[in-house]
Amino acid sequence: MSAVVGPNWLDQHVLRDIREMLVQDAYFKLMGYARQLTGKFNGGVAGLIYVGYLTSQTVAIRRLCENKRDVISLRRVLEGSKKTNTAVAARAGYLAQKLDSCQRITDLVNNYIAHTGNPRRRPNMPAWHLQEQQLADAQKAICEVAMILARDLLQRDYVEVMPVIQSGDIMEDFRLWVPAEDIPKLWEFWHAHRAAVNSGRW
Repeated sequence: MSAVVGPNWLDQHVLRDIREMLVQDAYFKLMGYARQLTGKFNGGVAGLIYVGYLTSQTVAIRRLCENKRDVISLRRVLEGSKKTNTAVAARAGYLAQKLDSCQRITDLVNNYIAHTGNPRRRPNMPAWHLQEQQLADAQKAICEVAMILARDLLQRDYVEVMPVIQSGDIMEDFRLWVPAEDIPKLWEFWHAHRAAVNSGRW
């Protein structure tokens, strides 16, 4: 791992983390669609899946927006690169504002997931009222910042944040409980979601 903040961190670590976050998000949405089609996986099992999804997504958002000097994050790439890259420096305020928009989710993770926040020490501790749109807005903000940095630091005109899955058949697990005639619908859903994410229109 390079000790210098910049393109290597973005390419080797941050973009990988963003892709992983978005693939997990897509699997969760695909499972939700499959549940609509079949009426299966409700109750406690669905609740467990939902909690796991929320935890992984919110923690990933917090990690990517973290500004501690001893971590690798999208925010650290932005902060380090604005000192050495004039294109990044010109947009630094806008990009920082985008990442700042994720602060509510970071606060929720700090108070409810990483540990239990003490309301006596934090009198303005926010209640857990996370909406699906807030999560999507944070994901979009992170992707926008990553794409701009990839263009400026890596000289890439296009960055695919939702990659093609290369290993195995992603429908294998669904075939265990989704009727065969509905599998093409799942594929259509997957490809449409992937295209929407890569275009920034989801």
